Amino acid sequence: MKKLVSCMACLLLAAVVGAAGTAAAQDTSRQIIRPAGVTGNFPYSPGILVDGTLYVAGQGSANAQDVRPSDFPAQVKQSLDNVRGVLQAAGMDFSNVVWMNVYVSSADNIDAMNDVYWNEIGANPPARSVMVVGSLVGSDTVEINCIAVKDKAHRKAIWPQGWPKGEHKDPPAIQANDVLYLSAQNGADPVTGKLADSFSGETRQALDNVAAILRAAHMSMKNVLWVNPYMSVGGQYDVMGSVYKTYFEFGNTPGRGTIQIVALPGGSHIVFTCIAGADLAKRKAIRPRNMPPSATASPGILYGNTLYLSAKDGFIPGQGMVTQDFDLQLRQSMRNLLDGLEEADMDFSNVVFTTVYLRQIQDFDKMNNLYKTFFKGSYPTRTTMQQNTDTDVEAAEQISFIAVKTANH
Repeated sequence: MKKLVSCMACLLLAAVVGAAGTAAAQDTSRQIIRPAGVTGNFPYSPGILVDGTLYVAGQGSANAQDVRPSDFPAQVKQSLDNVRGVLQAAGMDFSNVVWMNVYVSSADNIDAMNDVYWNEIGANPPARSVMVVGSLVGSDTVEINCIAVKDKAHRKAIWPQGWPKGEHKDPPAIQANDVLYLSAQNGADPVTGKLADSFSGETRQALDNVAAILRAAHMSMKNVLWVNPYMSVGGQYDVMGSVYKTYFEFGNTPGRGTIQIVALPGGSHIVFTCIAGADLAKRKAIRPRNMPPSATASPGILYGNTLYLSAKDGFIPGQGMVTQDFDLQLRQSMRNLLDGLEEADMDFSNVVFTTVYLRQIQDFDKMNNLYKTFFKGSYPTRTTMQQNTDTDVEAAEQISFIAVKTANH
């Protein structure tokens, strides 16, 4: 095994760092968004604006002076203020946001987070997902990322007929031009609010809810580009997969990142967050040669010029995980992601939105120091967390990408 790991290290270093080194010069159509007063040499950008879409990095609760409020409600407000700062630097506000993810480190704080959220977000809230994770960087309590669009004239909320509306209720989805962003859908009946009585039942109900939203937007499951199933229980991956695969066409499934977290609101055991595209002529499954067709996930989906890549960990196709070494796993994860990028005629310089899920937050510095070597010129936005408290799993990390190919590259 030592010999295999040593050889693997050499090959991965040459292949991946070499590919990163050939990244194109800074693309003038891709703008880094940095609020005034925000400094620091971090390996991520606060925001990336490309083709009228703004990708905002995960924003914690420290201000520009790296001072964190002492109580949780103030921490949530500061996190939202940090998001607002990136939006304003791009000439936007919360009404431009279409998709938001809120990560908290304790289920006990969900209600308090929601109180602040609804006081701050305004009259046109985005599609939203709320997850409880194992840990956040710097022992933070909350982190929020989002996607926003310049064109508010073609931004609208989607509500299936008969679904209840009301104050302080997330819209089921937001459609911006031909892209649909869904709030997390759980396994509860949307009218009665009752959860299904089994994990497979929750999975089916959640996917039925996704399908209902798509129908309301004149789409179907064929239009889904990217899915993140978040599960609050272990040992149910195959149960979820056996239901999930019945909703999609073999070999043409969406990109996907299946993440086990600590908890979900309302006692849910699974939710699905999704992005869909209305024009099927613009949708293409991306599959490198070393990845066979799958009933449950495509390596990526290219929609127009935007690539949604499945989350990857440090497996070698055909061999599985062959090392416990963190650096080698991370290099292999990036190699796997690069395979998808190259299949779409892109490279690391096209990445705009990254999510890093760690087995242990203690690996943050190690990840940070290696991660930054793959990007030349400018960094994408990034959100980083420890996904749960199970530190015995084989995979040390998982990473997902959204990448955009611009006219200049």
